[in-house]
Amino acid sequence: MKSSKKEISRYTAIFAGGTLVSRVLGMFRDMVIGYVVPDASRDAFFFAFRFPNMLRDMLGEGAANAAFVPVFTESQEKDPPEQYRALVSAAMSGMLILFAALTIIGLILIPFIPWVLDLLRPLTHAAPKSDEHLQFTVKLIEWNFPYMFLIGMAVFAMGPLFAARHYSTPSWSPMLLNIALIVCCLGFYRWFPDPAWALTVGVWVGGIAQLIVLWAAMKKHVGVIMPNFRLKQPGVRKIAWLLIPIILGQATGEVNKLVDSFFAYSLESGVVSALFYANRLVQLPLSVFGVAVSVAILPEISRAAARGKHAVIRDTLTHGLRLSFFMMLPATAGLIIMGKPVIRLLFEHGNFGSNMTSMTTTALVYFGLGLLPFAWVKVCVQGFYAEQNTKTPVIIATVSMALNILLICALVGPLGFRGLALATTISYTMNFLLLYVLLCNRFGVLWDKDMLFAFARIGIATALMAAVTYGVFDRLDHFIGHETLWAQGFNVVISIATACLSFIGVSHALKIPEYHDLLSGLRRH
Repeated sequence: MKSSKKEISRYTAIFAGGTLVSRVLGMFRDMVIGYVVPDASRDAFFFAFRFPNMLRDMLGEGAANAAFVPVFTESQEKDPPEQYRALVSAAMSGMLILFAALTIIGLILIPFIPWVLDLLRPLTHAAPKSDEHLQFTVKLIEWNFPYMFLIGMAVFAMGPLFAARHYSTPSWSPMLLNIALIVCCLGFYRWFPDPAWALTVGVWVGGIAQLIVLWAAMKKHVGVIMPNFRLKQPGVRKIAWLLIPIILGQATGEVNKLVDSFFAYSLESGVVSALFYANRLVQLPLSVFGVAVSVAILPEISRAAARGKHAVIRDTLTHGLRLSFFMMLPATAGLIIMGKPVIRLLFEHGNFGSNMTSMTTTALVYFGLGLLPFAWVKVCVQGFYAEQNTKTPVIIATVSMALNILLICALVGPLGFRGLALATTISYTMNFLLLYVLLCNRFGVLWDKDMLFAFARIGIATALMAAVTYGVFDRLDHFIGHETLWAQGFNVVISIATACLSFIGVSHALKIPEYHDLLSGLRRH
């Protein structure tokens, strides 16, 4: 098990490294969009892009991590290579048909979106959008929606690549979308009556580019690139039965996001952008570290489940929770302490004003409090998916979705956009607690004395890091100020560098195992 833990840490480090590069590039993309695109147009584009992203998350990454990886891993363990490749090609065929059908259905339903927005006004008490702006938004959604098909098929390729333990291409391929959006936004925004259309061109270019590189990687590492449309294979039927509850389970989370988006778009101008930018900052550590951990442990626990080794599943899940805690707790503290100066440095330029900075900072605090539960949910669901149990997470996610919608309806009136972020944090926390209790009932308690001691040491390291970071930034801001971009950059860079070095130093001094495992994995890679 010790060697497996080191392998998991190594795969986590590989995936996290590639994702980090992509996310940093994504931050630069968001800076460009904030600078070039006005608030109303930016809100419209982010709202429009939410729809293809919603179905991508529901049927792309959700399917790759929950249905395909366990079935592909089982086939790798038991079947000849040619039979495994035929299964991948058949599964590809099913996803091709499914995404094409959903794209057509979505395009038919998009014109009804203004009607939904009208239904929310009694709850939000916000002024209605103009007909001209609503029609502009509907057109943006219609042109961005086909991205769902492109990215869905690209993300499908991640399933067999994860099963083949190839993590690098899936980790860095999202940067192609970021590059396309940056180039098109800066190069073509003057070509269109509204700069949001330049971003739409970037969505198409980036989607096609990701599809090409991920399918090329699948050809190299799996030996499959074309569908065979042999949908009657037993493995395809097993995937289909797994997909039904997975779609329902993933849909609950995406419905939450969609409800958030509708409520946010119905509020005052700038709310959609504030929530988007706050979520982007939260997604940076979550996608780099939280997703990396969940992706790295799934093949291991899937193999253990195929062999009936429950003790290995329990130890691997516990290790995943510990790794996530080690990464997410200091990230949470850093976001809360450094949120405003980072937002001011990165985004407060051009069309992104000081009011947007204030709104984004407030949303970031509410989202940041849920960072650890967000990451732990991603780890916990893998314990069910590894045993091909997709029904239990569906039930729990449905309860969480219902709670989130109730909280939104109760909080958005008195708290405005703060209520949207707070409802998300509370519902995800409940989601984690329910998953954790059921996993403990299935595999045994997912903690031990060593884990509690590790949590205590990580807590000490985080507290010391937070105190040092706050003190350093406060002194720098007092003596240097933040009137110029160079002063802001110097203060933020020195403070974040101090935070990293202090956390690493204390982790090394306290001999935190997760720190040494990750460091060893990075050195070997």
